[in-house]
Amino acid sequence: MTHPHSRDVGQRIAAARQRRGLSIRDLALQLGWPRDTLVNYELGRRPITLERLHMIADALDLPPAALLVADRRLAALLARLMGQPHLYTQVSFFLDTLGDNVPTTPYDGRPADHRRTGEGEPGGA
Repeated sequence: MTHPHSRDVGQRIAAARQRRGLSIRDLALQLGWPRDTLVNYELGRRPITLERLHMIADALDLPPAALLVADRRLAALLARLMGQPHLYTQVSFFLDTLGDNVPTTPYDGRPADHRRTGEGEPGGA
């Protein structure tokens, strides 16, 4: 019996494996599993445990979450963020500041006190 979520995760595993240039046999050997076990995971015939998902993700050099996310761009972003801690920190900072009060007036190159008074503009003080 095919399980819909297992099939989706299995398809992502197969796609990630193929992007790495690995055959099913290659990855199964690397994991120390029978080939049929991996085939059953990729086809969704067998639900995958978290432990097995982690083993596959490690072998493919991916965070396990990247195999669970349906959106391929988001999965790629997760993999990139997890692999580059400095980038993760920068993106976290950016997301944390999204709600902050950010000036809506575009910066024109003049110091803030000159923008308020109109100094340096024709007709300004």
